Amino acid sequence: MSASVAITLLFADGGTRRVDARPGDTVVAAAAEAGLNLLTDCSNGQCGTCTAQLVCGSVELGDYDRAVLPDADRADGATLCCVSRVTAEDCVIELPYDLSEATAEEPPPIEGTVSALERVALETMRLEVRVDAPVTFQPGQYVRLRAAGSEAWRSYSMANASGDSTLVFYVRLVDGGAFSSWLAQSAAVGATLELSEPRGSFFLRQEPRPRLFVAGGTGLAPFLSMLEAIAAREGASMQPTTLLLGVRTGAHLFALERIEQLKQRLPALEVRLAAEAEPGDACHGGYATDLIGTLALDPATRIYLCGPPPMVEAGRSAAASAGLARADMLCERFN
Repeated sequence: MSASVAITLLFADGGTRRVDARPGDTVVAAAAEAGLNLLTDCSNGQCGTCTAQLVCGSVELGDYDRAVLPDADRADGATLCCVSRVTAEDCVIELPYDLSEATAEEPPPIEGTVSALERVALETMRLEVRVDAPVTFQPGQYVRLRAAGSEAWRSYSMANASGDSTLVFYVRLVDGGAFSSWLAQSAAVGATLELSEPRGSFFLRQEPRPRLFVAGGTGLAPFLSMLEAIAAREGASMQPTTLLLGVRTGAHLFALERIEQLKQRLPALEVRLAAEAEPGDACHGGYATDLIGTLALDPATRIYLCGPPPMVEAGRSAAASAGLARADMLCERFN
């Protein structure tokens, strides 16, 4: 039998745990055997939820999406815990969340009922789910949803304010998608489904600095929740905030009326739209990330990026070229 290897996990709150693992185990699996639930979602290197920093030692990375973990980040020590396999060498891994998030037991699912369902754009469905008690979360977080009778969980960000008992989601309809197919073909008002507790480290930071939100498609959802929180907080509405929303075509745009309502409540909010094709009069023809270089950005700006991995990486590169620090970039990727 192979000798065990020590993985030391460092958490953002200063908590530390040593895990004994077998060579070939993934970091996530080794931690699970030790009773730690590291944050992960796709479990196959496609979403970036489990991104961490390899401080010392080595791991072997399996297959993953290079847009989720760019080569430059990997060279700087970033790794994906779900596809990082332990070698014969001890290692130290730094995680961007508190130990309490990894030690808490998974609570039972929340039961919900579909209260509204509407096709709001090409390939996008607006879903409202009613739950028995208000759900409190950090604006920008997500929950996992599962249709009754299904084994497949899928993750979606809330687009509503925290503390509501009606949760709003914007779901991209994907051919063959486990949840979106149910939504498009079988779901109706009154249908039941299950929700996880809120998750994720992509959420609004309360800090006195300008903000840049860059959304790709349904990546707009968490920013709607963040903007609701900003509008509700005294004084926060005057902080400069820019929202860039990019879609495939003008027909993919959605929630424009709600964005206009938020602009009325947020005098310092600037919104610019982009569509890769058929942009229409109100849109830039091209990518939302094209617009980053046209903005007069304060170097202290905090940038939030949410969308498909290639969009997020293009946004990171454009923001870096505009003089923003990578340490000030928060990313949420989805496929």
